[in-house]
Amino acid sequence: MPTNYLPLPLSPVTRRNFLKTGAVVTVGLAALPWAARAQINKNSKLRIFQIGVGGIAAMQRKGLQGHPMVEFAGFCDVDRRELDKITKEHPNAWTVTDYREAFAKRADQFDAVIIDVPDFHHAPMMLTALKHHKHIYGQKPLVHQLDELRMIRDGLAARPKLITQMGNQRACKEGRMQAVEMLRSNQLGRPVEAYVWTGEVARGTYFVEPWSDYTPAKPIPPELDWDLWNGPLTAKLPFSEDLAPRRWRAFWETGGGQLADWGCHLLDLLFFAYDLPSPEAVQTHTIRPSTTAHSAHNQSTITFPGGGKFAREKFVLHYNDSAQMPSFASLGLPDMKAAANHTLVVCEEGSLLLQADGKITIFRKGKVVTDEPLPKVEPRDHWKDWADNCLGANKPLWTPFTIGWRITEPALLAVKATRYPGEDLRWNSATCRFTNHDKANSEIVSRTYRPGFEPPQVA
Repeated sequence: MPTNYLPLPLSPVTRRNFLKTGAVVTVGLAALPWAARAQINKNSKLRIFQIGVGGIAAMQRKGLQGHPMVEFAGFCDVDRRELDKITKEHPNAWTVTDYREAFAKRADQFDAVIIDVPDFHHAPMMLTALKHHKHIYGQKPLVHQLDELRMIRDGLAARPKLITQMGNQRACKEGRMQAVEMLRSNQLGRPVEAYVWTGEVARGTYFVEPWSDYTPAKPIPPELDWDLWNGPLTAKLPFSEDLAPRRWRAFWETGGGQLADWGCHLLDLLFFAYDLPSPEAVQTHTIRPSTTAHSAHNQSTITFPGGGKFAREKFVLHYNDSAQMPSFASLGLPDMKAAANHTLVVCEEGSLLLQADGKITIFRKGKVVTDEPLPKVEPRDHWKDWADNCLGANKPLWTPFTIGWRITEPALLAVKATRYPGEDLRWNSATCRFTNHDKANSEIVSRTYRPGFEPPQVA
């Protein structure tokens, strides 16, 4: 089968291929032992092992529901209650509580892995899957540590034929795809700068109050393997409902706060439209540094190399949480209430405001335009397109890992810089190091992993 796959350098998506396809096309069949099976894929199924069964994991199963060539071979969860539920839905599938057991004893029984677990588990699990030649669907943000971006990048280079997809389902909404095409074609002129903001950071379903400490330890439910939940962490955390099953996003050691949680859904537009290079600097202002929990009222300025297709020598992204919007008056835009989770791209001839779910508002000469032409886009199925490509198809994928790690990078930089409010951190993506801040390199770039849970080397 012919391949259009581009080898993975430091910037894995070339502008020519990106503009040609509307996304990254990951074509070709995986390395052995998958290649041997690929010859009979027309008559065999894609066997999936899902790690993490509750919560958002159900959305992945629903997205693949009805695909005639997909079957769930096995499931992993550290909560026996979740495994009992999934066994009723998939009585023929096997279950494990430790994902490492599946790779050690059942690797020949599945072809692809879906990873729906807290952020701090992502890199060890994804790199284990790459090492075992498995296709991957992995949740956003792709990784939890800046140095894990390098690990994923190197792992993809070692497994260039594997099919990957980051959990960025909003990218396939018609409005978001139309916005990409409008910006890519410079329908509003060259890009000047961008403003992106998330929602409030407050106690709720997924977060606790900013700057919180861990809740005092509560009794661990007998159905929950808390040791495995802690996985790669070197110091076991106290169990409470403020960590499991959902509020882990609020804490430094386990999640990325609002900025990392929403970054891949809001920043992706800029990468799809402009094939952004890696950032070269980040500065985040906040009331006080993040602590055990993430901070709030974060205002981050992320600088990218500009020039050429950009209107300025630097392309600047203003990325805030806590629903902190720009001054629309200063941008020559009308007074409006835009709510949370929006991306505003200011161009030479107008501006585009995009909601997370795809609603587009166009401004020209400071006024809303109601008759702006919208490009036609082909419908895409976020989940089934991934499965089809795993089975040997040649379909565009909006967020394979080759661009997923690049979208994750500025979001993580904004988050990690909250430990150094107001400091100008210069970033070298190739080495995953700050060039002007040794303390930041030692404190916010990487982590130490518990023995037995380290991300493996993929060669």
